[in-house]
Amino acid sequence: MNVDWLIKKLHTYEIASADGTAIAAASALKDLALKTKVASSKNLFDQIKIASYGLREARQSSAALHNCLDYIEDAAQNAFHKKMALKKMRETISNACDEFVSRIADAKERIGEIGSKRIRSGDRILTLCRSSTVLTILKKVVEQGKKIEVIVAESRPDLEGRLLANEVAELGIPVTLVTDFATRVFLPDIDLLLAGGEAIAANGAIVSKVGTATLAELCHDARVRVLIALGSYKFSHETLLGRLITLEEGDPKQVVSPGDINPQVTVRNPLFDVTGHEHIDAFITEQGIIPPQGAYLIFTTKEQNRQ
Repeated sequence: MNVDWLIKKLHTYEIASADGTAIAAASALKDLALKTKVASSKNLFDQIKIASYGLREARQSSAALHNCLDYIEDAAQNAFHKKMALKKMRETISNACDEFVSRIADAKERIGEIGSKRIRSGDRILTLCRSSTVLTILKKVVEQGKKIEVIVAESRPDLEGRLLANEVAELGIPVTLVTDFATRVFLPDIDLLLAGGEAIAANGAIVSKVGTATLAELCHDARVRVLIALGSYKFSHETLLGRLITLEEGDPKQVVSPGDINPQVTVRNPLFDVTGHEHIDAFITEQGIIPPQGAYLIFTTKEQNRQ
């Protein structure tokens, strides 16, 4: 996979999911490490850094992407400082790419197992957008023979909720698709909100697809449990230093075509919002069910142990 091609796809959100973004980046850097024509390990290290910078800039909100790039850059840097031969350095970077992709896959499988145990037969679940991690949990629920219902907000303007609704229906789960602002009508019959996330901040807040914060607050006020399913590889270490996660905006044309609106009207298309920890009951992670307020202690300790 070509890095420049991928950067363009990230800018246009043709590759949108957090996990998909990180996996694609790992694949692109692996191809670069193995195939690029360079004369020395220093040249390879420089190319990895340049490519990594471009990928970061293309998707600033994705903690999974940034952590993936950190992991691969660290492997490249260690190989360079150890003065590895070029061939060995290529293999080391390639292995690092594979390792992070495996970490995502293993985490998602574990989250599916843990999350499915928190869902009871008869539950009516509200969700939005399209989270592959949420879908993994729902698959496990079906495998366990539990009977549930799912209500999906269509998630304008890109309508990812429609994609998820189709996938949920294919699992044999009764599913209802509703417009985003209709979700409040169904809250009296909802048992829990199950959603994914783009990044976890040090204070226990999450960055997720726009609309999550509103639904979480509505559910919290209605005494509906709010469970957020996401891997620890989405923890944003930069927020430990007080840095805010960038909230990206998409193309206004996704909201309305220019010819269909008065040119004096400003059209904006925010892609993400921030859900405060006070509106989240728990994170479902590969490390277990974690209260949002203490997540950073667990994630940073685990990361130190990993190193």
